[in-house]
Formats: sequence, C-alpha cells, structure tokens
Amino acid sequence: MVLPEVHEGPAERGGRRSPLATGSELAFMAQFIVAGAVFLATSGLRDDHGLGIDSGVFAAIPVLLLAVVLAAYLHRVLFTLPVMALARALGSRWWAVPWAAAIAAAYAGWASSGWDLPYGWTVLWIAGPGVLPVVAASYAHHRSLGWTAMVARVGAVTGIALLVCALGAFLQGRTGFAAYEPPGLERDQYVGDWIGGGGARKLKLGENGEAVADGMPLVERNGLWDSCSGTGTWTFEPRRESGGLFHRGPRDRVTLSIEGCGRMRDWQVAGTAERPELFCVIGDPEDLHPRYAVTLHRV
Repeated sequence: MVLPEVHEGPAERGGRRSPLATGSELAFMAQFIVAGAVFLATSGLRDDHGLGIDSGVFAAIPVLLLAVVLAAYLHRVLFTLPVMALARALGSRWWAVPWAAAIAAAYAGWASSGWDLPYGWTVLWIAGPGVLPVVAASYAHHRSLGWTAMVARVGAVTGIALLVCALGAFLQGRTGFAAYEPPGLERDQYVGDWIGGGGARKLKLGENGEAVADGMPLVERNGLWDSCSGTGTWTFEPRRESGGLFHRGPRDRVTLSIEGCGRMRDWQVAGTAERPELFCVIGDPEDLHPRYAVTLHRV
C-alpha cells in the first residue's frame, strides 16, 4: 500500500511553528534608529537657531538606546503579542490589522482618560510605532522564521535605510538643496512689538530707534544668566556675506542698548518673511550645561 505524499508547509518545517511575535522588538528598535538618522540627515532643512547639533545628544545615545530596547520589549508584551494571539485565534493573519486598531483604540482611551491627553494624537502615538512590529511578527509567523533569521532581515533593511540617510545628508550638504535660508528683512519690518516665553519676554522697537524691553535676557559680569527691563535704543545690522575681520554671520541682527541692563545679546533673525522671529542663544559652547535659544515672535 502506497501512502500519499504529504507536503510540509512553511509553518511545519523545522518541527514547530515560530513564536507569535518573533522579530517584533527588532522592528520596533529599528524604526526608531532610522527615525533618529532621518532627523539628523535633514537637519540642514531646518533652522537650528544657531545651536547646531549639541554634542550632548551623542553622549546620551547609550541611554536612549537602552530606553528604546526596554520600550521595544514592553511594546511586544502589551501590543504585538495580543494582536497576534487574537489574529491566530480567528485563523487568519489578515485579522492583525483590525485587532491592532482595536487594541490601540483601547489603550488610547485609557491613556487619554487617565492623563487628560488628546485622544486622536494618543491613538496615533500608540498605533503608529506598532505598525512595523506587527507586520514583522506576521511575516515571521507566516514563514516560520526564527529570531536569527529576523535579525538578518531587519538588520539588512535597517542598514540600507541608514546608508540612504547618510547619502542624502552628504548630498544635501554638498548641494545645499532645500537648505534653510533666514529671511532678509528691511529695517522698518523690525519695528513693532515682539513677544516670547508665553508673554514673559516683551520687546517694543520704535521707528526712531527707541526700544522698550521687559524680561529680556542679559549677561551679567559674574557670568550668571539674568533678565532685565527698561528703555533704551536699538540698531539694525544687515547680514554680511563677505566674511573678513568684521564678519557677523549670515543673519541680520538687532542690537539692544537698554539703560541699566549692562551687556545684552544681539538678536538674530529667524523664521520666515511671513512669520519672522528674533532669537539669541543662551549658554556657552564650552560649558557643560546645554545651550538653548530664546525666541521672540512678531505680535
């Protein structure tokens, strides 16, 4: 008697089915690594307000990676595993999508009610990072792939994405394509009221060079950052592109001289011609404390 030949499917090869969420944590970590690379690669398209990339960001990379690893395994337990278990219970991997949406909606409802968060954005923040992990888990489960095989596949895709980011950043830096360009305003376009810090900082620039400051940052002789209010004058200095001894950089500047405030900072233009900003950088590049920009907006 000849028995019929039995063909093994992908799920039975190797004697067992693959775990439900194989590789989901790898996909979760990879998407955040690539997102960070995209952010760095596109830095030339944004206005950095004279700060550049703080070296403290690179020092914090090990801590950030550890946080991403912990978040990946937490996401695997709370999101991907329930989605895959419910999809398997219904006998079709295509049920993973509606189950993922349902679980994201449930978590978002709990988070928004407990912490008073906007429901729509909470759903996006929960479901968005969960798309690729669920897709990776579904792919691995359908093809009975083990963790090693998923490491190779996710690593290859991540490596290609990082190379694309590096190449894009190099080309953008060399060509200046879509690079941010600060607006070039005329002097009379600075006249008016400027406000920042949620209303804590106010500056009024008059047509005849008069200035009224309230809560503006300054540099004291002892080196401590402080604020000052008073009246005085302001001058406008357009950008200088030619360099040389008196090169001041590629931005227009507003210099304040407020009585009783000592030495104040130059304010540089940022934003766009339609929505201009003035900013100054707080902090010393050689100091251990992080620098940040104080920004004023036109009223």
